[in-house]
Amino acid sequence: MSEVIKYTSENGFSGALYGESSMSIYDPDGKEVFHTGFRKKEINSLEALKEQVDTFPEFQELLSSKLKIKAWKRANNDPDDYNF
Repeated sequence: MSEVIKYTSENGFSGALYGESSMSIYDPDGKEVFHTGFRKKEINSLEALKEQVDTFPEFQELLSSKLKIKAWKRANNDPDDYNF
């Protein structure tokens, strides 16, 4: 892919696909909050980028909640700490 595909969602997040396998997602302030150099081959179109950017806030929230649970388990010596 030699062209850059860009998209800005109504949620304020934006994203770009570039190179053979790179993808970046930016928060509403323009700060890069996600980058990969190994995106799936299926994520190679504007429609695929839209899906990733439109659902990114939910992905961020899910990841944040999982990390909070993990931190709580560690702090409380939960024996189930490693089963997330």
